Amino acid sequence: MAEDRDKQDVTDGSPSDAAAPPSTDGAAAKGAAAEKGAAAEPPRDAGRPHLTEIDIPRAWIAGMLVALATLLVLATIGFAVINDNRTCGWCHVIRPEAESFNRSEHHRQGVSCQDCHTKPGVFNYFIHNLAGLTHIIQYVSGNYDKPITTFVGTENCVQCHPKEQIERDIVVDNIRVNHTGLREGGYQCVTCHAEVAHGDAIPIGARPQGSIMSICWQCHNGVEQSQRCSICHLNGVPPGTAQVKMPLHMSSGNCAECHSKRFCAKCHNGLVMPHPNAWPETHGQTVVTRGKIICVDCHTKKDPNFCISCHGVVMPHPADWPSQHGAVASRDAQVCVKCHGKDSCLRCHGLQMPHPSGWQDQHGGVALSSPGLCTKCHGSSFCQSCHGVALPHSAAFINDHPAQAASWGAVCSKCHGNNDGGATSCYNGECHRSAP
Repeated sequence: MAEDRDKQDVTDGSPSDAAAPPSTDGAAAKGAAAEKGAAAEPPRDAGRPHLTEIDIPRAWIAGMLVALATLLVLATIGFAVINDNRTCGWCHVIRPEAESFNRSEHHRQGVSCQDCHTKPGVFNYFIHNLAGLTHIIQYVSGNYDKPITTFVGTENCVQCHPKEQIERDIVVDNIRVNHTGLREGGYQCVTCHAEVAHGDAIPIGARPQGSIMSICWQCHNGVEQSQRCSICHLNGVPPGTAQVKMPLHMSSGNCAECHSKRFCAKCHNGLVMPHPNAWPETHGQTVVTRGKIICVDCHTKKDPNFCISCHGVVMPHPADWPSQHGAVASRDAQVCVKCHGKDSCLRCHGLQMPHPSGWQDQHGGVALSSPGLCTKCHGSSFCQSCHGVALPHSAAFINDHPAQAASWGAVCSKCHGNNDGGATSCYNGECHRSAP
């Protein structure tokens, strides 16, 4: 044991041990201590419950599930009611449409209102039914357009009438129809078949006018497509049928069945359509106030001479019209009377226009009493071009006129006469009683 203690003393006191560098084990120990201290720091979100740790009351969860189930049941019931054809008949406003549909072949084949009046697709079905729930509010409040109209697109029809069925020759009562060209031309099924589901309940404006041929003629006009009857009439037209064009025409009353006057005004620049009875007398002021652009879309874009064909002159009047209108009025005064009336010239000119016969003998008195009437149209140069002197005569003219008369006597005689009797006959003898 003594030897062991001696060895221990010698080792502990060794100079080499005292001079030895720090061991790397000490650095590792410090790093471990630092990590231990860092691990000992509490996390930033300490004390905050995690989502999995939140205690949601079971009653609250049960209430939410019950509410969702109730909403689903109510929506299912509401959609079922809306999708029932009988629901449409509850509203007396469209009862004629509902009753006519119940008598149709579509109804007998099991077609529902939704099949035609809702665009195909789950999203469209959902949106349309949600909108349908608001109909009762609109009906009670009266906040809806009258009459109630809707659009049935071709995409609805082809759900039951596939492409293979309609894009082939179909012969009915000796009439052959192939819908391929019609579909390529953008025509909708309801263009010709608007009455198949609702009969006479369809507004007149939505029905083919007079004959389906009025629609055919829009393309089969001899320009875009052939007018040959045998294209559709397999064995020719019935004997005695008048082979005439049948253009499509709709009256304003047809439009009013579906659209209010406000509807028309949206497209027609705010104008009441059709034009009221007094429009021929009032439209001029409207054009002056708002500009001729309001007429362009319907009239002058298609026919630049539309206004001229009625008025007989360029309309609206060009900027230099005041200096031109006299010549037009002289040729045909009715051109002016159409819009301005018989007394319009008198209101502006202050005397009858065009000048009546015998005016040359009368105008001198008018010019002396009201010289402003003449200058409205003519000006002093106009008078001088005819009379040879400035008119009316100036105050000093009485003293100067002998010299001018001696040089241009004919100028005086134009108005005052002479009768070839010398000075005594000048002005018919009313001024010069004897020769000077």
